[in-house]
Amino acid sequence: MRPPASLFRPFFVPEAAAVLAAILMLGGCDPSVSVLNPSDQYRFSLFGTLNVAADTQVIRVDPLGDTSQVGSQEAFAATVLLENLGTGTQVTLADSFEAIGEGSARFHNLKTTHPIQPGTRYRLSVRVDGDPATTVTTTTPAHPPTLRHEPSSTDDKPFLLPCLTRSRELVESENTFTLRASAAESLAAVQVLYPIKGAPRQVGHYEDAEYRENDNLYRISVYYGADLRIGTLAGEGCAGRSQFVQTRAQVAVTAGGPDWPDWQGASLNDIARPDTFTNVEGGHGFVGGVYSDTIQIPIQRRE
Repeated sequence: MRPPASLFRPFFVPEAAAVLAAILMLGGCDPSVSVLNPSDQYRFSLFGTLNVAADTQVIRVDPLGDTSQVGSQEAFAATVLLENLGTGTQVTLADSFEAIGEGSARFHNLKTTHPIQPGTRYRLSVRVDGDPATTVTTTTPAHPPTLRHEPSSTDDKPFLLPCLTRSRELVESENTFTLRASAAESLAAVQVLYPIKGAPRQVGHYEDAEYRENDNLYRISVYYGADLRIGTLAGEGCAGRSQFVQTRAQVAVTAGGPDWPDWQGASLNDIARPDTFTNVEGGHGFVGGVYSDTIQIPIQRRE
């Protein structure tokens, strides 16, 4: 499967709950029910990931009630449990009513620092008065993606600065680096972090991921020429090597588990609907098992 690049945007592991709201995929549910037409059988929406590599897991949980307001009501009369279905171990997630990112709307983000195991099936349950009202199950990947970047070979294009701007036809192809991710059942997300002065979290995205089925390999292309147009007149030009606090970019690649959805071919309208694709029972949303790893991409001087 080759995932459409338009569905992948900046991804950073601790903020997985916010990102997953944009990729609601898997299964199906009653199309007559939506957040605009709530039902007693659909109580909560759940969004997030269980990441083996993350220190903290974050799951956004919202009651499916009043849809006229932006954000959640502060009252939250429910308990959220995370259960390892292999061992039977259960932990209770702690509620935090907070804003994510630059927005002012606040949401219930349920958190735990309990370690997540690879190749393991988990169940999240939202309980009201001790009874499960909404549940979701997912399986984590058995191992992280294997990442490689070898610009000395013909397999990968290097990260070259300064950017090439002389020829419009060559700007994108010459200002793109590539890397490879293998040993992954599916590619969940990719994020590029550029450590640049004055922009400690200058984040880019990748343009495309070519999948080779014969060796289960993703070839990921990052067009950094567009990412580094900061601090220049009218967005022209490209940040130079001297602006980097460290002379490399960090790329985080996240693999999805065996039940990570295949959203290829899904329309934008389908993805926008919270009740079109979901693995949540008694509610809406998506919670998936993932395993991430990072790789450093060094900057080379362009001759």
